[in-house]
Amino acid sequence: MIRVLLADESARIIENLSKRLGQEEDLTVCAIAGDGDTALQEALRTQPEVAVVDAGLPGMDGIQTTEMLVQYLPNTGVILLSMEAENEAFRRAMLAGAREFLQKPFSGDELVAAIRRVHTYGLRKGTPASSPAAGAGAGGAPAPGGKLFTVVGAKGGVGKSAIAANLAVSLGRTCRVALVDCSLQFGDIGILLDVTAERTIADLAANNAVADHDVVEEVMVDGPGGVRVLAAPVRPELADYVTTQHLRGLMEQLRRTYDCIVVDTATHLSEISLDLVEMADKVLVITDLSATGVKNARLLQTVMGVLKVDPGRFVLVINHRDGAGELERGYVETVLKTAATVEIPYDPNVVATSIARGVPFVLSQPQSQPALRIAGLADLLAPASAGHTRPDADPAPPDPPSPKRRRRLGMGRARSDQAAASD
Repeated sequence: MIRVLLADESARIIENLSKRLGQEEDLTVCAIAGDGDTALQEALRTQPEVAVVDAGLPGMDGIQTTEMLVQYLPNTGVILLSMEAENEAFRRAMLAGAREFLQKPFSGDELVAAIRRVHTYGLRKGTPASSPAAGAGAGGAPAPGGKLFTVVGAKGGVGKSAIAANLAVSLGRTCRVALVDCSLQFGDIGILLDVTAERTIADLAANNAVADHDVVEEVMVDGPGGVRVLAAPVRPELADYVTTQHLRGLMEQLRRTYDCIVVDTATHLSEISLDLVEMADKVLVITDLSATGVKNARLLQTVMGVLKVDPGRFVLVINHRDGAGELERGYVETVLKTAATVEIPYDPNVVATSIARGVPFVLSQPQSQPALRIAGLADLLAPASAGHTRPDADPAPPDPPSPKRRRRLGMGRARSDQAAASD
């Protein structure tokens, strides 16, 4: 049973929310409050799993109440309600430590879904698999094995996927690289590298095969430059098969096989993308120099701060998208309070041609400025002297798999219609 505290100045709203939550078998209202001081006192008394707090509480307002709850009851997830414009209210909610934000008016179903998400997230954060000792969690040491580089962007159109693809190929010159497309609904890695995968990450998840080395290798396909690619699902609805538990098992398996794993993520924030950030050795934040791009990058930093992700694991990459309407780099670095590690110049003849042909520009035009900057980033992330296996080093082949343990994926639920028809 998920125990919920409701805090709102309006008795009518409290009554309506209580009635709606009372319709759910797994939810119960353990306390109510009409002001911030009472909300904190009731929370300390009842220890709810989730607190639903209105930003406009009298006395100690909802932001202050959230901060106090986060400080004194870290196991209580807070959902902040507000009438304010979404971006500003979301920023304030994340700074205060809230785990979810709902803008009024909202439906009862939206509130119920948010409560369950917050509760599930709290359970996950409390499990050994998500503790700092188990991986590169918030403030924890990186997991052993290959390095995991998670590529994120707070805005579409900043070149995030193109950078992830070219970075993987550049890294592949000196070490064994896996490129995983975790933009699960609308992944672009296959198009950018001109590769077609019969099976995808959704097949691994649907068949519970994420930790099976042989099956994972069977599903991955060869990309340019020797990179091994794990494709995104072929249809958006198949993304639902993939959970954070699947990804943790998959990344653990890939770390044992590859020197470097590059993961492309979806633009929107989700439990999966945030989990991939927490697992990463380095997080590459991609932004252009547009006002909206920088604003969203700052909001992304705020969320990462709330999750207590070590700022030392972040790498800021500025990708020029055009020559007009851009902010000054120095101003952007001041706003983001971070110095850019790499600045990729705008060259449409290089980048646009690469995307249209499905050939990474680090291969097609290796002496171009964008390619040289990506190569420099690759050297910074994984120096060749760090003991990685070069493709030309002729390493000893792995032991052949045992025939009786090797298995092929069945025709699981995540197969595309086309793939199923071709069997």
